[in-house]
Amino acid sequence: MKRIGLKLVLFLSLIKGAENSFDIGEILKYDAYFSNIKAAEGSLKIFGIEEINGLKTYHVQFSAQTKGITNRIFPINDVIDLWLDKSQLLPLRVKSSIKEGQFKKNEEIYFYQQDGYATKNKQKINIEGEVHSPYSLFYYFRNQNLDSYEPQEINILKGNKLEAIKIEIEKNIKVSVPAGNYNCIKVVPTKLEGQKFKNNAEMEIYFSEEENYYPVKIKIKLRFGSLTLKLKEIIN
Repeated sequence: MKRIGLKLVLFLSLIKGAENSFDIGEILKYDAYFSNIKAAEGSLKIFGIEEINGLKTYHVQFSAQTKGITNRIFPINDVIDLWLDKSQLLPLRVKSSIKEGQFKKNEEIYFYQQDGYATKNKQKINIEGEVHSPYSLFYYFRNQNLDSYEPQEINILKGNKLEAIKIEIEKNIKVSVPAGNYNCIKVVPTKLEGQKFKNNAEMEIYFSEEENYYPVKIKIKLRFGSLTLKLKEIIN
């Protein structure tokens, strides 16, 4: 009987390890702040399973839009769609529509991870190893065991260049957001040797210390300022 019980525990643990910490249809809604002033709304959505180059992917989307008077003074309407392969949550396609004030940019990137290159608006870029988009990290780290995660280098495609970054982890941080109070693990991508990102485009992500690892708070430095998103609603 004890052997059967042990086998059952091991079997269930293997199933749990194979599961993702998120489900199709999940929507995370955020209030977004500039300098502690609520001025925008954001969301992370998981639309479903789609195929890219014959591989199954999760189609996810990050968006942030200003509202009210801020939208008249300095409008922001950023929408980034990502297709992440189901096995490793690496991006296979990223489609971006960025509108921040007078700045506008639309681009589409296809990643051929196994072949060592990507195409950005049909321009070929050589890449090495596993390569992320900054926005794919929202989901990639939700499928890592952050309690035992060892800092390591990760490759990010920024602009037309590949950048190696290191990941810094800080645990047991208390975070209060509209959705409630959470104990969090802070994940900070930083450039190697203390260098700054171009345009100071830095990011901080606070993941809840529960099995779903919700990104409870996200801080993103944009071209013209810093945007902080605080979780207000979880829709499954």
